[in-house]
Amino acid sequence: MHDEEFKPLTQYKEAEPIMDNIMTEKAKLVSRALLIELYFLHKMGKCPQHFDESNVFIREDGIAEIRECNLDDKSDSKVFENYQDAHKIIVEIVLQQHKDDIPKDVKHLLNLMNNPNKAISMELEYLICTHASLVPLRNRETFFLWMYRHIMFMLPCDKPAGDMPYKSYWHKKLKGDNLLKKLFRREKDMCYKKEITDFLKSYRNAIVHGTDKYGEERIRYTPDDIQLILLITFPMLLPRMQEELWENKQLEDLQLDSLFGSNMDKEFGVIMDPSAVSNCNKSNNFSF
Repeated sequence: MHDEEFKPLTQYKEAEPIMDNIMTEKAKLVSRALLIELYFLHKMGKCPQHFDESNVFIREDGIAEIRECNLDDKSDSKVFENYQDAHKIIVEIVLQQHKDDIPKDVKHLLNLMNNPNKAISMELEYLICTHASLVPLRNRETFFLWMYRHIMFMLPCDKPAGDMPYKSYWHKKLKGDNLLKKLFRREKDMCYKKEITDFLKSYRNAIVHGTDKYGEERIRYTPDDIQLILLITFPMLLPRMQEELWENKQLEDLQLDSLFGSNMDKEFGVIMDPSAVSNCNKSNNFSF
């Protein structure tokens, strides 16, 4: 072989990442529990004063309480400060040693929390606490399909061609990966169109029919396996679909919050009484 076909390992690893980080299910639970607690405190018109991980208590079923914090009346500046505190907890405590290599979809969530306008509306808070990066792996299929149907059939016809990721190069990510080619095969000629609507349809087919082709093969892929493959390959698709719906003021209509274990109409079981933010012994009990 010619020498120019080789490159140093350090350069190869930088150009072709060997591994991808994803958020564990436990980390998702902890993060969304904290964000849901903030959402409902703000919905009641209250903002906890400065808090850190020692003030946050989380049950195994994903219900959070912020304790030993006084509550102030809600204001834009205090809401923003609350999300700065939550941002710090998620990065330094939940992500821990991975804070310098945060998954792209989680970065998208953190950027929403760090709004440059320092103004976070209740509508934006809903997007934050139902963010695609926090969806349990088992529910990502339904999460996508609900958004897919709404974007394809409910939004004006020009909307799906908006600022979506992978619009012009999604098919290139399939090259050299036989598994991805099988998942996204629509026809025998493997003809891919460079349109976002075509990508969304192919992604849908990969989800719905992804396990059909492996019934007689030695290796069996479960629906969760398929979701994991798609998450690593296209990490920003679901967050941007969700943001597109939010920008068109149609996100809450889908009630995607019901895919987090319970519906927000039931407050996720979060304590709604401000008196619940009471004095107690501090703790740093974040267990994973």
